[in-house]
This record gives sequence, C-alpha cells and structure tokens, in this order.
Amino acid sequence: MQLSFMLSVVAGFAAVASGFPMAVPQSLVTRSSKTGCTLSPADYCQGTNNTNPQYLCGDYRLGPVVLPTAIPLGNLMSEYDRLGGLCPGEFLKTWTNASTGAYNYPPLAGFQPDTASAPIEGNQTLSVGTRVDRFGSAYGSYVSPAYAPYIQRALPPSNLDTPAGEPTYPYNYHVYEVLKPFVVLSGPIAPWFGQPGQGTQYGTPMSVGALLNASYLRELTREEY
Repeated sequence: MQLSFMLSVVAGFAAVASGFPMAVPQSLVTRSSKTGCTLSPADYCQGTNNTNPQYLCGDYRLGPVVLPTAIPLGNLMSEYDRLGGLCPGEFLKTWTNASTGAYNYPPLAGFQPDTASAPIEGNQTLSVGTRVDRFGSAYGSYVSPAYAPYIQRALPPSNLDTPAGEPTYPYNYHVYEVLKPFVVLSGPIAPWFGQPGQGTQYGTPMSVGALLNASYLRELTREEY
C-alpha cells in the first residue's frame, strides 16, 4: 500500500514540474475544481501566491498538487472538490482574510448552529478501542470518527499539506485509538470552505499531543490503518 501511495505522489509531481505555475495542465485544472471555473490553464492561477511547486498554483493554502488516491485516503477524497467550484484566486478571496491572507475559520468552533444560532453540541464519552482521526498536527484539539469523508469535515485544502520533515504521515493524516475513556464535545460540522460538512467533530479536553502523552490515545502506524 505504501509503495503505490508514494508512486502516485511522485508521478503527479513529475507531471506538473515542467512550466509550473505559468501554465497548469488542463487535467490538473479539471481535477482541482470539478465545476464552475472556466479559466484557461494559462490563467488558472490568477490571484494566488506562487512560492512552492508542490502546492496547487504554488500556494500552500490550496493544498498539494496531487491528492491521495491510494486506500484509505483515496476513499476519503472520492467526492472532494477542493475549491468548491471556484477558481483558485476566487476561492482564496472568498475564504481568506484580505489583510493577512490567512483562512477565516467558522464561528462556533465549526459546530453546526441550531435555529437560535447556538452550536449543536453535547458531551460524549469515547470508549476504549474507538478510532478517531485528524488532518493536522497533534497541537490541535479536534478529531473526527476515523475514515469520515473529507468533504464532511469542512476543512481547507491546506490541511492536506504534508508538514516539512514529516514524510511518515503524508497529507498530515493521523489515526488514533482510544486507550482510556474520555469525554469530548461532540456535534455536527457546519458547512465551510465550499464543503458541505455535516460530519461529526469531537472537541477534546486537551490537545491531541497531551492525550497521547497521558496515554488516552495512541497513534496507529500506516500499516495498522
């Protein structure tokens, strides 16, 4: 599984290395936004910040050029349109702060609001053996039921960026197993970043790293998941 996973990444990088990002291959334009963007490959990256060719349009905020296709991550991405039907520059204009360029995250910690605009959330105990996962570092304090589709998480494409110096976990994907029960704040995820959301998120009482250190969680190896 690991070999096919890495080969798909290498092949994708090779396909876009020449001429990037002055012109983007039409196949990449089609994959990155399935509907809505009508810019030609030559104009596709207008309004982005080109700094590194491993990212779409050279902009880390848009995620990696090549999305995962191997199991299990390929299954999580099967319906994913990273730009929600927009062109890259339009997507960034919609979802980032004009002054800082950073993403604007949803209110209510990302929980779906009810009709009174209050977050739909409640306490839930995660039992021993439960698997949860996360696209992000161990500094964060939100996880989801393991293997939920990416579109249900309403995350920005940058959460798929593999951190520099951490090739062991491509696409910043981590799976954890509960070793000791603990209480989380559970609820449905609100739509954001052009994604429908409606998956489940768990707000943990401390960071994932702290839960690992306290032996509430253990991280699975890629062979285990």
